[in-house]
Parts: sequence; C-alpha cells; structure tokens
Amino acid sequence: MTVPSPADTKATTKASEAFDWDAAWQEAEERAAEEQRLLEKARQVNEGDLVFLTAPPDPDAARMEKRILLDRHSLETGWAKMRQCHDNLDPAPAVQIVYNDERTRDIRITRRDGVGMARVDGPSVQMREIERGARICVSAEVLAIVPHPEADGYLVENGPFMRRFLDGYYPMRVQLRIDWPTGLLELAGSVPEAQPGLSIETDRGGVTLEAHFEGRLISRLHLTPGPAVSAAPR
Repeated sequence: MTVPSPADTKATTKASEAFDWDAAWQEAEERAAEEQRLLEKARQVNEGDLVFLTAPPDPDAARMEKRILLDRHSLETGWAKMRQCHDNLDPAPAVQIVYNDERTRDIRITRRDGVGMARVDGPSVQMREIERGARICVSAEVLAIVPHPEADGYLVENGPFMRRFLDGYYPMRVQLRIDWPTGLLELAGSVPEAQPGLSIETDRGGVTLEAHFEGRLISRLHLTPGPAVSAAPR
C-alpha cells in the first residue's frame, strides 16, 4: 500500500476544500436563480385585471357556457330563464359557484359528471370531490334585463366571469348567448367591445359573445327595441 506524502495530502485537502467551496457557490447561485424565477412567476399571476388572450385556447381548458332566454315578459319584469354549464373543471376537494342573491332564484342542478357531491345552498352551488375534466350544469331564473340607466333601451349585464384559485386568476373560455323572439331586440353596443380574444355576433334572434381571457370579465350589452316591437299594435 502506498502512503501519500504530507505534501500530497496537503494538496489533496486544498483541492477538496476548493471543490466544496465551488459547489456551495454554485448551489447558492442556482437557489437564488430559482427563487428569482418563482418570484417572477408570482408577479405574473393575474390579480383580477382583465386580459383577453389571442392564442387559441386549450381544448381541455376551463369553459363556461351560459344561455339566457328573453321574451316580451322579460322586458316588463326583467326576469328570464337561464341555463349554464361549467366544463373541464379543475380537480379540487371543494369548489363553489356563487350567484347574486338579489338577481338569481330557483337554482337547480340539472347535470353533473365527475363531481362527487353537489347541492344548492342559498345563492350558490357547493361541490366536493371534483375530478379533472368534470362538468356541472344548472338552471335558474335571473334578473337579466333592466332599463338602460344612461340611454334608450335596455341593459343586459353578466359577470363577473372568472376562474380564480387562491390569489390568482387563470385563463378560461366563456360563451354567452342571449336569445329573444325574432325581431324583438337589437344590439346597440357592447362593453367591452369586440376585439382579439372577444367576438360578438348578432342575428335577428339574439347575440352570441365568446371570450378567451384571464382576470374578471363583466359584459354589458346595450339592447334597443327591434322591428317586432316597433311594429306591434299599441
């Protein structure tokens, strides 16, 4: 067996010590870089600001479809039937859908897939044991249309639509369809207006809004009486 000389031992110790210091510095730098990356990622989490997304949405992304059925009675009372489905829900032990208590009544769960438990609790739908890609549909009556406070005609306001988790807001897709008897109403304006990430299409029987966004979206549609109302006997 060869015994290293004192000089060899000293050189080996110095080399080992130098290697340990280099590794420690490298680990510290990597840890600092990772902390900076996480900090930047946290800063990028949307805190509620509305941002329309122009990239095509992921087919498996969270999606909500809402349909409101207006009729002549709605123009008098403001109330209308509503159907709503949430698709591709995120997996979670518990999730709730909250509605405006003063503007929503007779909430009913019409379908659920991949949701262990769901029940109506006041102005909300409480869900537990949600699997990835789960779906839930509800029906209700909503105070959907009111006289426009600043112009002739009516205002239909919906939202805020959002996909919120902890302190952040994440991308989602929304399709909102407002139906009315042919010629009953016309779209006079929209806030927000159509733009990349938000499409608005109209026909004689309604209006369809589709949005791909993150943050909080509130849709305000300005409707005016259509030819069917103008031609109706008084």
